[in-house]
Amino acid sequence: MDSDSERKLRELRLNLAEVCLEGRVDRIAALCRNPAGDALMTMINSGVRHLAMTKSDQAVAERCHRILSVEHDIARKVAAYLALSLFSFPHSIERSFDIVDVPTPLLTTIVKVLLAAPLFFTRDGARRRALAHVEATVQEIHKAVTVIDEPEFRTEVLNGFMDGYVVTAVYAEDVPLRTLAQRRAELIRMYIEHNNLARDVIPAPRAASETTVRLGILCPGTISETAAVRGHLTGLDRAVFQIIAFVPDEAATTVSAGFEDIADDFIVLPVGDIAQAAEIVAGESLDVLMVGANATNTCRFPWTLLMAQRLARLQVAMHSCSLTTGFSTVDIFINGALNEPDDAQDDYTEQLVLTKGSSNHYVFPGGAVAPSALSREQIGVPDAALLLVSGANFFKIGPDLINAWGRILENAPAAHLLMYPFNPNWTTHYPHKDGFLRFVQERFAERGVGVDRLHVLEAQPNRAPILGVLKLADLYLDSFPYSGAVSLIDPLSMGCPPVVREGQTARCRQSAALLRELGLDVLVTRSAEDYVTVVTRLLQDHSLRHEIGEAVRDVVKHARMQERGIGQQLGDILIAALKKKLKTAVI
Repeated sequence: MDSDSERKLRELRLNLAEVCLEGRVDRIAALCRNPAGDALMTMINSGVRHLAMTKSDQAVAERCHRILSVEHDIARKVAAYLALSLFSFPHSIERSFDIVDVPTPLLTTIVKVLLAAPLFFTRDGARRRALAHVEATVQEIHKAVTVIDEPEFRTEVLNGFMDGYVVTAVYAEDVPLRTLAQRRAELIRMYIEHNNLARDVIPAPRAASETTVRLGILCPGTISETAAVRGHLTGLDRAVFQIIAFVPDEAATTVSAGFEDIADDFIVLPVGDIAQAAEIVAGESLDVLMVGANATNTCRFPWTLLMAQRLARLQVAMHSCSLTTGFSTVDIFINGALNEPDDAQDDYTEQLVLTKGSSNHYVFPGGAVAPSALSREQIGVPDAALLLVSGANFFKIGPDLINAWGRILENAPAAHLLMYPFNPNWTTHYPHKDGFLRFVQERFAERGVGVDRLHVLEAQPNRAPILGVLKLADLYLDSFPYSGAVSLIDPLSMGCPPVVREGQTARCRQSAALLRELGLDVLVTRSAEDYVTVVTRLLQDHSLRHEIGEAVRDVVKHARMQERGIGQQLGDILIAALKKKLKTAVI
């Protein structure tokens, strides 16, 4: 963002704050219900809250705090809270009013504002506090719409929840989230029923003449999720299973291309009309419906709304979902034994069914990609430097990870770090990237690491440039607590050793599960301290680094990673689960 754009954004924020501080509910509501979009949420989502506050900003914020602390009129408190939310994050504001007391015209916006977590975090422990705030807010929303049986109140609150719930930036924490997921699922289900969108069916018994299992896949659109679903399906007995791929009408051709060699049939779903889409799916008399994309981080995603309904005899989630769906309509969750701790079932509302080894098997459409021919000079890294590379996503990078990377660079003065954090698989829009990079540079500077040792690669049109960079790299640095998954395939395929940290919950064990399955346990650490120690030792010991690199290349060569699938295991799991669901000994 250039200085002129930032100045205009700041001025607009002050103007919006002044409108809120006038306390006129009708005028604030008009701003929030404008056909062009909610002005307050647009400002909040611009990343403006990550800008340092000026004296003018601080003066407005102090006025807001005074109103919240001494004002008795609830409408005035709510207005002041909305104004303050333009400058501060909800987990750092003392609210002093309950959702049930908010004037009806402001309910939808206040719920969205309450759920609007930061895009990234610059203070130690802030992400954990933001997650705790989201959990408490969802609990309050759940209680409010359950207790208050007023249609208008429910409509406004549920609309705000459906639009505002996005946990992408906060569920990187390594803590169980079953309760949060279950409340979210119940609220989504309430929304569907409240808006007459549910088209649940009671699946008819399988006909005695049926000889195949009809498996419907709600196909993903991103490369990483497509590779994951293909990895699950590769090796599936096609004499037993008939695969029906459901694709969204808005991207039918693109999505279909990723499954043209896998599916027996394609059905386009009108994702703008969930009720009609549900009727189409239910009309296919599916034995199994599996969601191949992440249905757990937002609410209005079409596949989420479909999985919240009973549309097939057996409904299944896989590890593309970052945690339990929470839906009573999803029967089983499939993951790898190495991906889960011993007490993992406690984290799921579904029955957890485990494959052998890890579930991190990926088969990319179109086969292997050749790396771009790049030199270190082209990416701005000296030939004599040790090159560390990380594709950890923007949303996974917090102060704890940056601190670890800063210590590593401090320990190895000859090392440079190249990041490519703006992966389009997560989002196509990363607001306030400049602020994020300034934060990284400032943390590194505290340890004497100059900006010349940090390199950033923007999002690329395909994997070839990424592979070209990794071919030049000495080590790959995985993210933690939320670990990488498909992102580890690229460094492994280029023979670049990845160092990972194993956590407790499944989303924090993906990379460790993959490496353990390959027999590369030596690259798996159990704490931030061990992570820093292992990377530092490898950087300082050329012979050891070379030996580990040879081991990685040998393992990958024999593992034939581009062809690894778990379809045979998947088939056995689905047949067993379907028999159990239908209470039959024969399918």
